[in-house]
Amino acid sequence: MARIVCVLLLAWLAAAEQEEAEGGKCERITLPLCQELGYNWTSMPNLMGHKDQKEAEQAMSPFSDILGSGCSLHARFLLCSAFAPLCSEEVSGSVSACRALCETVADDCKEQIKILSPTVMLDCSAFPLRANRKLCMRPPNASEAEPEPAPPSRWPFREHEPRAGGCAPGRARAPAGQCWPACGQDADYTREDKRTVDIWMSALAWASLLSTSFGLLTFCAEPGRYRYPERPAVWTAACHGAVALAHVARGWLGAEAVSCAGATLAVDGLGAPACVAFFVLTYYFTLAADAWFANAAVAWYLTAASEWSTEALERAAAYLHAGAWGWAGAWTAATLALRRVSADELSGTCGVAEGATAALVGVPRCALLVTAAALAAGAAPGLARVRRALDAAGSRRVGRLAARAGAAGLGYLVLAAAGTAARVWGAGAAWRGVWLCCGVAAGSWAWSRKSAAVWRRALCPPRKAPCCAPPLLRAPPGCKRPPVSRV
Repeated sequence: MARIVCVLLLAWLAAAEQEEAEGGKCERITLPLCQELGYNWTSMPNLMGHKDQKEAEQAMSPFSDILGSGCSLHARFLLCSAFAPLCSEEVSGSVSACRALCETVADDCKEQIKILSPTVMLDCSAFPLRANRKLCMRPPNASEAEPEPAPPSRWPFREHEPRAGGCAPGRARAPAGQCWPACGQDADYTREDKRTVDIWMSALAWASLLSTSFGLLTFCAEPGRYRYPERPAVWTAACHGAVALAHVARGWLGAEAVSCAGATLAVDGLGAPACVAFFVLTYYFTLAADAWFANAAVAWYLTAASEWSTEALERAAAYLHAGAWGWAGAWTAATLALRRVSADELSGTCGVAEGATAALVGVPRCALLVTAAALAAGAAPGLARVRRALDAAGSRRVGRLAARAGAAGLGYLVLAAAGTAARVWGAGAAWRGVWLCCGVAAGSWAWSRKSAAVWRRALCPPRKAPCCAPPLLRAPPGCKRPPVSRV
């Protein structure tokens, strides 16, 4: 299990590094026309798409007449910034000249550009615009270059509308410098949208908490009834109970107490203790619940396909615990180490940042759900065979138990898969509602007539019950209760 976690984390980190690096490694400039420009290192591919400097040198030859004419003082700097852009270890990606410089050179050398081959053209739109806050270079004697144009208006501001640090209404400048939804303001969603989501989330959180609490209390009242292979359902319910409790606490504290970090919503959740606490509770126990769902499939597979007894499964319970809690802990620690935690304006909660949901939500949850589905499919023939044999012998209890477990497992699998898909593809706050519905399904295994009988005995014990033992723990005379595993 630990090897699988390490491989998945290393693969995701390698993919993230590859996405962040826009160019290759820095290499010394060897182009004869691009020496002594104020920088000596470049990276390939360049702005024109050339893979190496030899290819770039061949592509520069059509512009030799422009360089020889002396029509512009900055023509050589402009062309070299396109064919051999600046590369530095302190900057992510390569840096070329600014668009204003390109437009100046194009205007100064328009006569020379006219006589170029039709296949050769100077497209200034490919160069970055400083007004859009994109990094670009100016030549050493930049005082002769034309000034940069004023930044275009990105939002339809009116004169009376406030601008917090140059950001759109409802947003403020975060500590990292970007514009982020302001705390207590309506940036991307209306107050009515947030109120509707809050009501639905609170209702589903309470439904999940009541369902899981009923199942856990039923287990505590009669633990011998839920031995392996049914025991993982108890731990699944316990995990979803913790998730529901975190949402209930968020509803009591308020969205701003959980999601805000200063004047804005939490961009880096590690800077807000309440945001971190909510994320750790919900993310860790959601993954642990899925891991215990997979453990349930493992237990039923070993029971049906390999004919393991209840006692054999109880002896292997320590491995199931290590796998479930370790899997959830490893992914939670990785997410915190990568600082991929941020607040959501609509739901007022904290979770995995938008850019990392596929790697930190889709990968771990899909791995567990696919594993559980495959094991359940492998166990189905064995369960059907056992059910036919028991039906022929007149014992239908195991058949009904397997049918109820299969129905509950299928419902949980569908809800968990739908919630994961909604989270990865960004379906607003709907994914949290679906995940809370998983908690309702996780406690459904206790919804039976036998559970009702257990609670009836607990709440209305017989009048002539012995005083030496509680009604739920009383055994008939001469009957010794066998020991029951608590894991």
